[in-house]
Amino acid sequence: MSLEEKINQLSFQMELLLGAVDWSERPFEHEVLKANLTRQEVVAFFALLDDIRERQNEQARYGLSSVEPLLVHFVGMLHPHLEAETILAACVRQGMALDVTEPLYRQVKLLY
Repeated sequence: MSLEEKINQLSFQMELLLGAVDWSERPFEHEVLKANLTRQEVVAFFALLDDIRERQNEQARYGLSSVEPLLVHFVGMLHPHLEAETILAACVRQGMALDVTEPLYRQVKLLY
């Protein structure tokens, strides 16, 4: 079996597994798998959340509370295979980085 055939086989098997698992408890991981993200891309996503958190804290020090600039930054830096509303909803449902994801998700819902 050639390398290309093995890759195609693994891709097909991954599609089958994605459909066979109940992802209601792990929506973030489901979105990561659907988007076919690498480990480095997931690490970059969490770094982006940390960056947003730092920006939130900086805004708070100056008495600012606008979420829109943070959302614009988030969307601009988000991996192109991820949709902002979907990945934020997944993070909120899974309880991930709620200090960052909840305000962004509330704001993105207002816009869509």
